[in-house]
Amino acid sequence: MPIVRPTHDIRPGTPVAELDTPVLLLDLDRFERNARRMWDVMAANGVGWRPHSKAHKSPEIARMQMAIGAHGVTCAKVSEAEIMVAGGVPSVLIAYEPPLPVKWERIAALQAHAEVIACVDAPEHVAMASAAGVQAGVEVPVLVELEIGMDRCGIRPGEPALALAQRVMDAPGVRLAGVMGYEGHCLTVWPMEEKIAAVKGALGQVVETAELLRSRGIPVGIVSVGGSGSYLQAAHVPGVTELQAGGGCFVDRFYAEECHLAELGFEFAATVLASVSGRPTPERAILDSGFKTMSERDTVKPLPIGLEDAEVVYLSAEHMNLRLGPGARQLAIGERVEFLLEYSDTTFFRHDAFVAHRGGVVERIIPIAGRGRLT
Repeated sequence: MPIVRPTHDIRPGTPVAELDTPVLLLDLDRFERNARRMWDVMAANGVGWRPHSKAHKSPEIARMQMAIGAHGVTCAKVSEAEIMVAGGVPSVLIAYEPPLPVKWERIAALQAHAEVIACVDAPEHVAMASAAGVQAGVEVPVLVELEIGMDRCGIRPGEPALALAQRVMDAPGVRLAGVMGYEGHCLTVWPMEEKIAAVKGALGQVVETAELLRSRGIPVGIVSVGGSGSYLQAAHVPGVTELQAGGGCFVDRFYAEECHLAELGFEFAATVLASVSGRPTPERAILDSGFKTMSERDTVKPLPIGLEDAEVVYLSAEHMNLRLGPGARQLAIGERVEFLLEYSDTTFFRHDAFVAHRGGVVERIIPIAGRGRLT
């Protein structure tokens, strides 16, 4: 039988330069500096931190963020919340509207182990949450999600949200925990003055709706907003109680360049290490990392570190085609090359674990326990 060597068999103390490839790396020093940079802004403004885990899907990463200041995590799916609760996270927000009764039943069952909040933006969600809560003998906490410009989920702010919140208040087996809005359409706005205005305008709708509910006697404890690309602006909006920014702990080309986090001092903490498998011409190198290893867009590719005048032409399933210009170093077969990621969310889930290191030496393996959890 063949010998299988999973990622978790890599031993602490191994130099990163000696690792088999391809491998997903996490620089712990950079991760911690990025996380503290975000948390310091939130703490200074009296805002809580509930970082999104949809990219890393790892309870261990969540616990690392909680050690820095987070009070819980945000998830995209019920199955991710189940992994987080099993991993010891005490408060989880599922930042979408579960569409089926079975999902609400799973959320209700989780209340015995942790606070698990979900979102509603229609009466149908309230009815399913209520039925699940009554059946389980618990109150399912929910946030009313508002549509504030992204044209995705959410009910309109103001009176429509008030009517839905009142429906939650009147339903058994469900509890209104607050409101939520996501200013995702503002992440790439630039220059800074325009982003500040865009974020303030979008999140102002969330805060004003929370105030409207309170004026009608409806308690609103949580006002949850914020992505990594706009965390700095969102943290300064009065009335916001928590931010969901999480991807900024890792940083990729989207966050660094398109959301301008590099200009705020954020560092690339997550990378992929690949090896040169072929040199068919002086102008071309083939590496062992394709789109099963990392993602690309038509106009944005993974970026080689420390390799001048070189660019990724395309990724096939298992291979990378790397163009080497006249100023590029002539890579040898077997040589390792590290890459900055195009986007972390579409790269991490392709791997079983992060190989976490400090100073180029492996410290531990961090499993991506929620990989493949899509329900």
